[in-house]
Amino acid sequence: MNVRDIFIRIIRGESLPLLSLVLAAGAILRLYNLTYFHYMTADECVYTQAVFAVTKGCMPYRDVFIAHPLLYFLIQYPFLYFKPSLFMARLPSVLLGLGTTIFVFYTAKALYPNNVAVLAAALFAFSPYTIYYNKLAITDNAALFFTTGLLFFFFKYCRNNNDGYLILSGILAGAAFVSKYSSAFIIAVLMLLIAIKNLKKFMLFAAFTFIIPSIFVLLLLLLDIYYYWFTQTVILQLIRFNLPQLFKIWDACLYFALILPLLLVAIPAMARGVGDDVILTVLYIVPLLLMFFGKTFFSHYPLILTSPLCILTARSLNQYVLKSKRRRLTILTLVIFLTHFCICSSIFMGSAQMENAVRIKMEIADYIKSITKDDDKIWTTEADIAFFAQRIIVPPRSEIWKYQGFYEDVWGYIGASHVGDFSGYSGGLITLNEIRQAIEDEKPKVIVILRHKIADKLIWNGINKPGYREEGLAEYILEHYNLNRSMYDIEIYIRK
Repeated sequence: MNVRDIFIRIIRGESLPLLSLVLAAGAILRLYNLTYFHYMTADECVYTQAVFAVTKGCMPYRDVFIAHPLLYFLIQYPFLYFKPSLFMARLPSVLLGLGTTIFVFYTAKALYPNNVAVLAAALFAFSPYTIYYNKLAITDNAALFFTTGLLFFFFKYCRNNNDGYLILSGILAGAAFVSKYSSAFIIAVLMLLIAIKNLKKFMLFAAFTFIIPSIFVLLLLLLDIYYYWFTQTVILQLIRFNLPQLFKIWDACLYFALILPLLLVAIPAMARGVGDDVILTVLYIVPLLLMFFGKTFFSHYPLILTSPLCILTARSLNQYVLKSKRRRLTILTLVIFLTHFCICSSIFMGSAQMENAVRIKMEIADYIKSITKDDDKIWTTEADIAFFAQRIIVPPRSEIWKYQGFYEDVWGYIGASHVGDFSGYSGGLITLNEIRQAIEDEKPKVIVILRHKIADKLIWNGINKPGYREEGLAEYILEHYNLNRSMYDIEIYIRK
């Protein structure tokens, strides 16, 4: 079989082994340079350091800040328990991404011919957008996996009218919700569609949707951490600051840039489609609009909507491009996808600059590890350094903001004007006094200061804004700590 025959078979979807080829290629793209392709994002730092702390005996929510429900972290837990490394932290997301590819294939197969299913799986597996986020240790990957699974069983129910499929769909909806609350957008739309069709079936679906969340809440009550969970993941989400409009527009543009070919090709199926096309379109567009009009929007939020988009794109490719017998149109479409893939490849393949950024943090972490003991705690605003050093971070004495990963968000990314003056929470955000109090009580062995980081500059020099003033920690740190080493504009202080 020559290359042309293989390509034709992929287009026609004549063989199930083609799914294996798609999965293998998708796995290679996701595993390639997994450790060094990108420095740890702010979300990765928060989540990974929190799970690592839990493996060392810390209680979720009570001892460490966790901004989301626990399911993704429970999936990540065994990987970090046996080998706390960046590769192992990200590996669960890769596996969830590959599992989602399988769900995409079988969901499309339940609705359309086999060739559409293969195309949908391939589009998902090779999309720069999904590859990039499937390589990051973020909760959205678990939400994506479970929402795609619930769509698969929902459409199986629609085809077979078997309540068992609807029950499974409801259970997975609950799993998606306790992975990330934003799953509620797509769950709510699906519930509305079911209720319009049959109110009794809606009640059945809703009942099983609440099973896993109910078990989760019961577990929180038994562990006596319900209050901490409610404060961090409910109150915090309700009072969180509005993202400046410019930032929202930027992330929206980034999202559309990464999924542009998928969206453009899907438009004919969205505009002219009937039946299942309409349902998929509603499941994509309505949650997306709800996300756009929320307080915040980041490019990873719509990740859970990628599955219906890929299926619609595959449907449109099959219906309006491949079957049109217009050779030029087919070639043009292929060229557009390949060009977009190549242009965007650097975000998931990595670069020398990105790898160097990761290696610098690892070098600093290795040094910290060499001058501390396993049970020593450190203080830093860079959670990835603490994770690489396999040391626990001392949290500030703050009721809500118990995690250093948010320092940059609060003081640098949004602005110092929010500190101590936060509408909806009388205690304000993290204060320098809370950090000082934590350091005095816990006496961390090492303090790390990044001279180029906005948050660290504010912590060191203090905050002097019209609405808020507070002294910095420079005097206190220099009184109780010695400068041990300076590397890459990063200072390591060790307790006297």
